[in-house]
Amino acid sequence: MSEAITWALADTGVLTLTIDRPEVRNAIDTTGQNLLVRRLVDAARHPRVKVVVLTGAGAAFCTGADVRSMGAPDPDDAIAQEFGQTELWQAHEARVDRLRRLAEASFLLHDMGKPTIAKLRGPAAGLGFSLALACDFRIAADNAFFVSSFAKIGTPGDYGGSYFLTQLVGPSKAKEIYMLCDRVGAAEALALGMVNRVLPEAELDAATDAFALRLANGPALAWRAIKENIHAAAHQTLQQVLDLEARNMIRCRLSEDCKEALAAFQQKREPRFEGR
Repeated sequence: MSEAITWALADTGVLTLTIDRPEVRNAIDTTGQNLLVRRLVDAARHPRVKVVVLTGAGAAFCTGADVRSMGAPDPDDAIAQEFGQTELWQAHEARVDRLRRLAEASFLLHDMGKPTIAKLRGPAAGLGFSLALACDFRIAADNAFFVSSFAKIGTPGDYGGSYFLTQLVGPSKAKEIYMLCDRVGAAEALALGMVNRVLPEAELDAATDAFALRLANGPALAWRAIKENIHAAAHQTLQQVLDLEARNMIRCRLSEDCKEALAAFQQKREPRFEGR
């Protein structure tokens, strides 16, 4: 049986994680959700991974959780198989704990010290909507669209989508998108600031590859610090952000990458960053 989340690491340091269930428009079952967390943990700690691209196989990014597996124990989890039908396993708090652990995928996409990119074509719905928003960048084909979908089945949403969407579009628009579940097309998403680029579908792969390669060839320590600074700016005071920026600035200024960049500038050549 093929794996629901495939791993392809190029020599450039660009890792592509593909949600590979095109027969169900890349809806992710419980096994796949667990695998995604493990893949992202490995991506965050892998020394050769410089950039992570998350995408879907075929004509969809991800249409959410596979409803056929909702509440079903993961067949690859021995503990779930043993206790999955018991009252303790199905209790409210136990179910909350399991969902929170699965939602760590969004935290990893957002928090890992490496750039993350969602490459989007077709629908990004429900869980897929949240995963796309968790990435640092979203590059979309002109046929891509977002829909929260959660309220359609009487639920409010998970995987951090409400957090990320509010950061991008503000609370009022976020409430509208979540409550009404109207489709947000690629052009509207670009106007709202939900995506970084919109391209003809035929150009999506090449454009994402070029974007990812620029990041992979850049100063990894600076990328990590920039993410930390900008994330802090969303909830910390100006004084706290100034302190953080100063610490990160000096740390990077003393790095081998900074020394290499300054030498390259003097020598009128491109720098060769090593992430040190």
